[in-house]
Formats: sequence, structure tokens, C-alpha cells
Amino acid sequence: MVAAEFDLPASHIDVPPVAIAALPTRGIAEAEVLAEVKDRFGRNDYGHDRNFAISYSGMPAAITRKVEELAVGEFFVEWADSETGTLSMEREAVGMMAGLLGKPDAPGFITTGGTESNLAALRLARNNGKRDAPEFIVPVTIHFSFRLGAELMGIHLVEVDVDDHTLQPDIADVERAITPRTVGLACSAPAGSFGTMEPVEAFADLAWRKGLYFHVDAAFGGFILPFMRELGYDVPPFDLSLPGVSSISTDGHKLGLLPISTGFFLARDAELFEAIPTERTLIHTTSSTKPGSRAAAAWAALRNLGWEGYLQSTRHVLALRDTIVDGVTAIPGMSLAAPKFISVVGFVSSSIDLERVHENLLKAGWGHSYGVLRGRPFIRLSIHPSRTAEGARGFVEAFEAAVARAQS
Repeated sequence: MVAAEFDLPASHIDVPPVAIAALPTRGIAEAEVLAEVKDRFGRNDYGHDRNFAISYSGMPAAITRKVEELAVGEFFVEWADSETGTLSMEREAVGMMAGLLGKPDAPGFITTGGTESNLAALRLARNNGKRDAPEFIVPVTIHFSFRLGAELMGIHLVEVDVDDHTLQPDIADVERAITPRTVGLACSAPAGSFGTMEPVEAFADLAWRKGLYFHVDAAFGGFILPFMRELGYDVPPFDLSLPGVSSISTDGHKLGLLPISTGFFLARDAELFEAIPTERTLIHTTSSTKPGSRAAAAWAALRNLGWEGYLQSTRHVLALRDTIVDGVTAIPGMSLAAPKFISVVGFVSSSIDLERVHENLLKAGWGHSYGVLRGRPFIRLSIHPSRTAEGARGFVEAFEAAVARAQS
């Protein structure tokens, strides 16, 4: 639930039940197992073009599947760091992302995604900050992985509130939260809740003045903001081009058309990694193990799509966003939860029962997220570039029908 990013639940009601399943005594024939796998996939709730709920639910670039076949078949590539050829692709993929995000010589590595990248930032801030009882300051809208990392690393996470309407933190509140124990700050570019851009420049300036580590969680923004700027959108500085930014992360599996579990973590200077107590600086991810196929797929997709390919993808996904936003907000009583920016949007209403709309959409087979933010029900969408114009129009029609049923 997206609401959990703002309002922590009193109890968990969605812990999956245990499935009692015994290991078969004798192996079952491959054809029979594959037939059952196909059947199970067929039970999934939403068709590919009808799921706007999950941030990274979408088809990656076609070349990545061909790379996967090479990795697990002809070449049997295992660990990303164990073979010269595979490692060279990771290093070059990281280099391409460094150039895209403001500092072509920025060191970094591929991760499994935003959570692992944010854990890396917390670790670097803590280890370089060298404070007793370390504190790390974030807006309350930050991704849950910062709470996870703080719990694991013995860091006190100081969460600054945001405005109810803009969902933006006041930088003066952030500055007041700094103490002698503060080791770092973080904000999002943009936040994954409703795609709102947080004040990265103000955070960077504050971190620079105070000599603090500052991380930008650009899980959603890294693969769209540079191209939006090229297309003429007003995109403020958000990356390593700002001197106060110590590190930045982005996810290729959200808007970068890369396979799920492909993230990037970039730091300003290699010296920051000296605070990691490992013999080899290659081993600095949380899990250490990194499948070589992800490095190869990232490298291949970046080279295959190129700047023009990502420009085209950005145009397409923003056109889908506009189709959906224009259609849903044309329904009397519907409005945006926050101004549209990237391809993540939220809808609210003061006159329509959105919980019923949510239930009607689910019954009709349309994936989306539903929650309650500070007493206001909302429906949130994350639009992937692999969606189609027909799917966007279909969602608007389904939303209109869901509202009509909710009001009948």
C-alpha cells in the first residue's frame, strides 16, 4: 500500500499464509511441470496492458531477453564480477549512467534496485560520518527502504513532515532537525508516491553548507528526467552536477526498460568507498552476489536504445500519462492528488467513493494502487513505457464505468 509510505499501519493484515506443499518423492516430468507453470501464470489478475499498479510491472527492451538467453545458455554467465568480459559491461553501463546523471567519472555499481541502493547510501553516510548514535534526516515521503536500513544499521531516522497539499518538506524544518549526531540527508527525485519532485537543490545546498552526506533517491527520475529536460520540460537540477550531492541512485526496471532487479548506485568520489571494510571494493553490495546477466542486459539495452531511444520512450510514456490524466480529471468530482510531473500520478475526490471505484476497477481487471493519505482516499497509477495508447484509453473508459457504478 502506498499509504504506508506516509501513515504507518497499526498492524499488518497482508502477511501471506503458508502454503502446505510437500516435495514430490519422484520428479515430475518437465512437460507436466511447464504446463502447470503456464496455468498458474494464467491465473494472474491483470493482463499486461491493464496493470498500472506496480512501479516496474512492464516489459523490458526486447534485447534484454536475448541477452538473458545468451547468459544462461551459450555462455553460462554467473557472477557479474567474476569474469573480465561481464565486468567490463557493468563498468561501461555504470559509466553511461554516470554521464547521464551529472558526473561522467562518478564511481558506482549495479544493484538489485532502489532498496539496495538506498541501503548503500545509509551505510556510506554512517561510516564516513563517524558519529555516536548517528542520525539521518529524510522527508516523511521517503521510500520505506530508509526505515529498513536505519533499523538494520542502528541509525536514528529523523523524518521531517511535508505540506498536506504540496507534499513538499520545508527546508527550514530540515535544517532545524540537524544535530551534532547527523550524518546525512536524503530526498527523492521525484517521490514514488505521486511523482512529486522534492527540493533537491535546497537539500544539496544545506548539505554542502553543513558538510553532510546527501543522497538523492532518483529511482523513478534517473531514466526520465534527463530526457524530459531535452524535450523542453522544466526539470530543476537533481543529480551529481550539484556539488552538494554525495550519491544518487536510479532503477532501470522502472522507466529504463531494463529487467527487474537492475539498479544503479553512483557516488561523487571513490574515496567515499574507503569507509567500507572489505578487502576488495567490488564486494560492496548488500548481497554481494550479482547475476552477470543483469550487467550484460543493462549494457546492451543502453547501447541499443541510445539517447534517441530513451527520448522516444519518454515522449510515449508522458503521452500515456496525459491521456489518462485528462480523461480521469474530466470526470466530474475527480482531481489530481498532486500536479502531474512524471509518469506516476494520483487521483482524489471529495464527492466520489474511491474505495468503491477501486473495487469496481479490480473486478473489471484493471491494476492500480489504492490507499488513504491523511484521511483522503486516493488511487495511484505508475505508468510503464511498455503500456499502449489503447491500454491508456481503456483505463479511462474503465474508470468512467467504475465511477458510474459507484454512484448508482
